Amino acid sequence: MLKSIVHEIIGTPRREPALPRSLEQFRDNKRVLIIFADAQDDRPLIQDEWLRKAQMRLIEEDIEVFTIAGGGAFALFDDDWELDADDIRERLQGPPSGEFGLILIGRDGTVKLRSSEPRTMEEIFKALDDLPKTTPW
Repeated sequence: MLKSIVHEIIGTPRREPALPRSLEQFRDNKRVLIIFADAQDDRPLIQDEWLRKAQMRLIEEDIEVFTIAGGGAFALFDDDWELDADDIRERLQGPPSGEFGLILIGRDGTVKLRSSEPRTMEEIFKALDDLPKTTPW
């Protein structure tokens, strides 16, 4: 967060993080929502509850949801994915271990939404609705 504030103050554009190798399999096919759930408060539980209530809509919108916690990556709805949690945290400039974070990645592999607080499903879907309506490459 400090980096982004410094970039805003001095006017240096923020570098778009590189898509982690283990997430390349989703490019052009699915959106990915990453939840960094190491926080020792109720934010991960709140976000998880909101996500589970919207499971069908997430599936309809082709959004894969993963939780990064305890050094592992866990799929919320489907367990057939092999992901590198450390690479995801590093390349996406996720929060430090022990902190909560949420990152939504579009089909094009770029970050569409980033938050250090839980986001309602309306906010997440609005971020998707604000994206251009184009077909994947």
